[in-house]
Amino acid sequence: MIRNKYIVLALFTGFIALGLTSCEDVIEVETGFETPQLVVDAWIDNRSQDQTITLSLSQDYFDSSLPSGIENASVVVRKDDFSYEFNHTEDGKYVWSPNDGESLGTVGDEFELEIRYNESTYVSNTKINRVPVIDSIALIFEEASPIFEEGLYGEAYAIDFVGEGDSYWMKTWVNDTLLNKPFELNIIWDATFDPGSGLDGVTFIPPKRRTITPIDDDNSLIPFVSGDHIYVELHSISNDAFQFLAITFEQITNSENGIFTLPLANAPGNVVNRDSGESVLGVFNVAAITTNERTVE
Repeated sequence: MIRNKYIVLALFTGFIALGLTSCEDVIEVETGFETPQLVVDAWIDNRSQDQTITLSLSQDYFDSSLPSGIENASVVVRKDDFSYEFNHTEDGKYVWSPNDGESLGTVGDEFELEIRYNESTYVSNTKINRVPVIDSIALIFEEASPIFEEGLYGEAYAIDFVGEGDSYWMKTWVNDTLLNKPFELNIIWDATFDPGSGLDGVTFIPPKRRTITPIDDDNSLIPFVSGDHIYVELHSISNDAFQFLAITFEQITNSENGIFTLPLANAPGNVVNRDSGESVLGVFNVAAITTNERTVE
């Protein structure tokens, strides 16, 4: 989102055949930002550990400061007759802490999120979807080529469930560091990239299972070395959450598209104002998680 009403762009001409000249044009761009909106970061799971929902306010697309956390909201997650109250700690973070062995639920459980803020109520519904086991983490040796530097590359093997429409988010940590560059975002529909492939009930395709390998600043894969520790989580996500992440990926990698760059747009979420039905920014998802890990020898 955009907070400043105008930005100034300086356009420069470079060298020309007969010498060095320059000119500067000032262009006023009307940004359209008026009122900050609620942003909901509600990616939680069914593990027996603290669960955190973060509320903040939208801001200027070009504003590099941290968003303002909302501290005076009420946040509750409901399942059947159970209510889980999330209490504010700091910087807009609302936390629910389970008792020993307690969790939010199991696969198939349905949930409602309710947020009360500024005399408005915001709601969302989701359920815990199924997630396959990560069978193994393989290390594949590749010889030097135009595509690969010689070395070992990782692949996480899992088999999609039979039945179309399962979606997942695979997260990887290498030596306790999360792989979080734009092209390391690894979301999976059934066993592949998106719903259009028609694949179902098969092993995740190579580009998806190999995204556990880190990349450099040029988006080239970096081979593992002896002693590297690989830890992988596979999260079940709703189709709404998948679409949100897919559009987010398109936006954060937009500069790679050259002349085919897409217009700036917000990723659609699944949280709405109960009274008006108007969507706000962000997603509510409760994941089931499977894990696997391996140390490179």
